[in-house]
Amino acid sequence: MGNAAYADSSLKTAGADIKGAIERDYTAYYADTLEAQKENFHSSNRVSFLEATLGEGIAYYQANIHGESLSHELIGYKFPLYLEGTQVAVIDATFESGAWKIFNISNNDDFGNTIKRIESEYAKDGTLELIDDKRYNLNYLYINTAVNEEYINLTNNESISPTEIMSVVSQSESSFNNSNRNSNDGAILVGGGQNVSSADNHTSLFLPILLFGLSLIFAVPLIVIATQRKRASVTLR
Repeated sequence: MGNAAYADSSLKTAGADIKGAIERDYTAYYADTLEAQKENFHSSNRVSFLEATLGEGIAYYQANIHGESLSHELIGYKFPLYLEGTQVAVIDATFESGAWKIFNISNNDDFGNTIKRIESEYAKDGTLELIDDKRYNLNYLYINTAVNEEYINLTNNESISPTEIMSVVSQSESSFNNSNRNSNDGAILVGGGQNVSSADNHTSLFLPILLFGLSLIFAVPLIVIATQRKRASVTLR
């Protein structure tokens, strides 16, 4: 498998061993599932998802506050998924139980173009890191040059400082804590505070629920897959 390389970008990319592990995981457990949902993944008239190819895996990070300082933690890699050269999905891969595995598949079809734009506009400027932290609804490019640090909002291209990012994170954590404190129905809020929303109009379902529904609709024996992949999910825009 292979499509689209970002060799000139200073974004960290997945090694061949990680990419190979995700290719095997995808073929073994997810290709059939996406094939059954192909209309939701921009591919109703294209070839089978068994023939899909992975692009380069781009590292993504979450933001953590330690007192008065801010750090980035590597969470995993995002791989654009292609059918006949057209991006139809994004695979999020994380390291779990000693192995690289698929955590989520979304039908986002613009990730490859976003990376190409980043490469074109910012790769020469310094160290780059992709911040994709759904706890705080952060979708930023971090740029660290010899004289400056900034975060570029990948939705509207606005630039903010590390101090402003820390403020966003702190406010989100405060909102989350207040929501939990004021809740009377015993519900557990997952994924952060009220700033963590479906702003990109994605709905996320855990794969066991999805596979159970598909097995009823399509009469496909996917129970084994659901058992083996309890944590993975499929996200639709």
